[in-house]
Amino acid sequence: MPKITMDDINGPDLLDQALAREGINSETLAKKLKEELEANELSVFVDAKGANRYRKKVAWSIRQRARMDAHKLMGHYPADKHELTGKDGGPIKLSLSERLKEISQESNDKPS
Repeated sequence: MPKITMDDINGPDLLDQALAREGINSETLAKKLKEELEANELSVFVDAKGANRYRKKVAWSIRQRARMDAHKLMGHYPADKHELTGKDGGPIKLSLSERLKEISQESNDKPS
């Protein structure tokens, strides 16, 4: 009997495929996160003579959100709790036997 994987049951992860096509992967996300953790913003003000002046300052709100994202990605926060129930609040009943039979049949129908 052929080995059945989670991809066989669920299909490929379409979001991962779409992100990869656009060049978004772990490395690019890490680089962007680092940029956000070091973010600065330009402050514009008018001096006593009426001239525009510029000052670079730390973008604390961007850095804070990036830090929180980093902690989430690294699993430092507890998982969100989601409760699922079946019909009328009862237990969930799963039946995978029919889907597994279909997958097995599809695998057997594929030419080697």
